[in-house]
Amino acid sequence: MPAIDVRQVSKHFRLRGPLIRRRKGTRGEGTRGEGTRRETVALDRVDLGIETGEFVGLLGQNGAGKSTLIRVMTGLMVPDAGEVRVLGLDPNRDQVRNARNIGVTFGQRTQLWWDLRARDSFEILRDMYGLSAAVYARRMRELDNYLDLSAFWDTQARHLSLGQRVRCDLAAAVLHRPRVLFLDEPSIGLDILVKDQVRAMLADLAGTGDHAIVLTTHDVADVEALCPRIVLIDQGKTLFDGTLADLTRIGGRRRTVLVEPAAGSSPPRRIQGARLLDPDGARAMYTLEPEVSQAEFATRLLAAGEVRAIDFEGVRLEDVLRSIYAGDHSVLSPSRPPARPAAPTPP
Repeated sequence: MPAIDVRQVSKHFRLRGPLIRRRKGTRGEGTRGEGTRRETVALDRVDLGIETGEFVGLLGQNGAGKSTLIRVMTGLMVPDAGEVRVLGLDPNRDQVRNARNIGVTFGQRTQLWWDLRARDSFEILRDMYGLSAAVYARRMRELDNYLDLSAFWDTQARHLSLGQRVRCDLAAAVLHRPRVLFLDEPSIGLDILVKDQVRAMLADLAGTGDHAIVLTTHDVADVEALCPRIVLIDQGKTLFDGTLADLTRIGGRRRTVLVEPAAGSSPPRRIQGARLLDPDGARAMYTLEPEVSQAEFATRLLAAGEVRAIDFEGVRLEDVLRSIYAGDHSVLSPSRPPARPAAPTPP
């Protein structure tokens, strides 16, 4: 049984916009009508299976359906159709038992009690999860080593900086060692050093093989550092489900080249088979069309002007995602892996 099993899940939101009819010659007055109704599809027959030990990056643009899917899997939303199981439980109907099995972070929403010190919030969570004093002390030492919580341990939650609060929320989500962990934008607003701390902790947690972890983020560096598997959704549908290596491989048509012009010269604006992305700064960035080899590009570049250095970076995940988000789904075919393996037939 997968740790997370999502089958043919759909979710629609019905929105009603009020219609204000204003009387001619009046200001700020009017009558409220029935308005108009419209329906938006957040999830459209999504399938997803995640095993214990997997670290999955759930990617997509804003509004693609990522957060809705997280909320459905955590039991905060009920799907309109389909079935969700987390460790065999229906996350909405079995909310209490499910809460003991999962940990969740939601970007800008905190698990801390606003008027209490950070220390007090964690002691409440200790009692909620029934952790012994010895287990709690050991886990807090481990989390402090990663996230440096003791530096602001006695600060009231409302006075914590964004980075301090995010670290506390992440520690709160893993305090009880959940078997399933949902991380919705856990590194939003963090500086470089804190991001490194968070990644180190998550990498070690994933390395135990005891957890199924789902990460949604817009930070490509988080994905490249942590997620061997990628699930890409757009407009509520699964576009890709496979390895990070597969995604960059099938998106290989977007090869990136960095060019440093010679002193006093500018990068060529037009080179056949290449597109200039970033002409500013010390180096210019180009992407190559599939039919153009590195040697052909170098020959055309050198014929167009003097350069100091050429750096062929190959395929960058950021460029692949940029193409897909811009509507170029051709990079996903014909090599796209299936959305998920077929379920085994019961004996």
